[in-house]
Amino acid sequence: MRILVATDGSACADHARVLVGSVPWPAETMIRLVAAIEEGPALFGSPWIPAVTPDADRYEEEAVDHLRGVLERGAVALAGPGRTVETVLLRASPAKAIVEEMREWAPDLTVLGSRGHGPVETTLLGSTSSAVVDHATSPVLIARGERVTRAILAEDGSLGARDGEALIIGWPLFAGVPVDVVSVVDVAAPWRTGIAPTMFGQAMDVYADMITSAHETHEALAASTTARLREAGVTAEMELREGDPATELVAAATESGADLIVIGSRGHTGITRLVLGSVAHSVLTHAHCSVLILRHHAA
Repeated sequence: MRILVATDGSACADHARVLVGSVPWPAETMIRLVAAIEEGPALFGSPWIPAVTPDADRYEEEAVDHLRGVLERGAVALAGPGRTVETVLLRASPAKAIVEEMREWAPDLTVLGSRGHGPVETTLLGSTSSAVVDHATSPVLIARGERVTRAILAEDGSLGARDGEALIIGWPLFAGVPVDVVSVVDVAAPWRTGIAPTMFGQAMDVYADMITSAHETHEALAASTTARLREAGVTAEMELREGDPATELVAAATESGADLIVIGSRGHTGITRLVLGSVAHSVLTHAHCSVLILRHHAA
């Protein structure tokens, strides 16, 4: 396997490093630990040379030396039998550098911490993490903890959910980890406005049929996935919920004490994501635990 781990020396980044280091990855796994820092005037938040302090070269050298030390210590912590650890210091903005490294190196998994700020740190997503997830071409794990003891698999019938199922069965990250397969029925209540009084009863009957059909479909999906996981030796249970998918998935993780949510992404990015919304992005933003995002790319 090829695993890309991003660090900046922060406590959040340490979660990602410790989590990766604790997993018994298969033999010949290569772990690339990277750190990124702007170069020249951009390091000080300005493209104009006159705005940069006269001691800029010294400050830049100190910052680079600090990150090199972070990489060296991280490589020692990640070392283990059957794995190769290498370090790379990238000179660009962290978000841009990590995304480009993902595209060029093509890792099987990218792991980084969540850099929230302020008293609601666990419910905010750092700009670097968000940008990496938006542009990822392979699974991305945003680590908010140092271990995985229980996982939630979001089952919505998508190809991303199938990818998540395959990873749970095949990856050592999930060895011995119980999994809750959670499927959420999301059917909005019908509008009353514009429906003639004589037709409202019929409209509610249709709505009730939709709810029943949705429940049956999601229950069948969750049951089928749970059965396949059990056949593969995974301890799995299923849960059916109703409401906003992102809210219910986060609530399920909180109530069960899960420290990882595995969820597929429909692949919307940038402005499209902002306009249409994204269950995966909402879960990633509001979850208290780690989140593994899987983006399935159609041929």
